[in-house]
Amino acid sequence: MSTIHFRIDDETKRLAMQAAERQKSSLTELMRQRAEELAAEERQYQDSEHDVWLEQQITQAFSRYDASESQFISDDEMTSHMDELKAQAARGKL
Repeated sequence: MSTIHFRIDDETKRLAMQAAERQKSSLTELMRQRAEELAAEERQYQDSEHDVWLEQQITQAFSRYDASESQFISDDEMTSHMDELKAQAARGKL
């Protein structure tokens, strides 16, 4: 586990410590909880960003298909192709 250090003015520290005491907690614990909340918010943001990207990729794939610029292949064909690529990679040919 790592440590975070930051500076605040004395008045802010005093008031924050009083607020923590009123909540029957330590200022350290409250700051840790807030950092965890921020991390959870960031995870959710990044996940939603990925969802938007994935939706765009799917839309583009279907647009290319509708414009006859691509074609779909069966799962068996894809599995066979991936197995061949893996074998080439294992032999150092990629």
